[in-house]
Amino acid sequence: VDGGDHIREASWESVSMMLQLGGTVIGSARCKDFRDREGRLRAAHNLVKRGITNLCVIGGDGSLTGADTFRSEWSDLLSDLQKAGKITEEEATKSSYLNIVGLVGSIDNDFCGTDMTIGTDSALHRIIEIVDAITTTAQSHQRTFVLEVMGRHCGYLALVTSLSCGADWVFIPECPPDDDWEEHLC
Repeated sequence: VDGGDHIREASWESVSMMLQLGGTVIGSARCKDFRDREGRLRAAHNLVKRGITNLCVIGGDGSLTGADTFRSEWSDLLSDLQKAGKITEEEATKSSYLNIVGLVGSIDNDFCGTDMTIGTDSALHRIIEIVDAITTTAQSHQRTFVLEVMGRHCGYLALVTSLSCGADWVFIPECPPDDDWEEHLC
């Protein structure tokens, strides 16, 4: 959407350096502007001016829904840009097709038909590292630790962490606790 220096060419060197990292290493995040047609129009303009007609969208529900909306509006966006004099007829013709590949990238691991979504494994690895690090502290101080892990509406990470680390209790959105859970826990 912002264009300019925010659009950079990826090389095999830059990709190979990122493969070892967890998290959103490419610096992308939810974009409020892209939710509006005006933002998508700016994004289309930036792509056309750079000659980009292929997108690989890695994300969850928001990213993939946004990509689908962008794809469905593409020809209208080009038409509007051409009418406004922001792109030429030749640029519109060269960019007439927008190819999108969507990859599910969600730590929630909640997409049907996949064994594990991109991001789940690295998130789980980081959580277990943290649990391992604080377990000895909890034991030496004879304390109970309560940990909250990420996962918007999905308890996959919490459940797998609890199984992997031997937690005494786990709370997940899919199975809310009974009304008297506090007393039972104590």
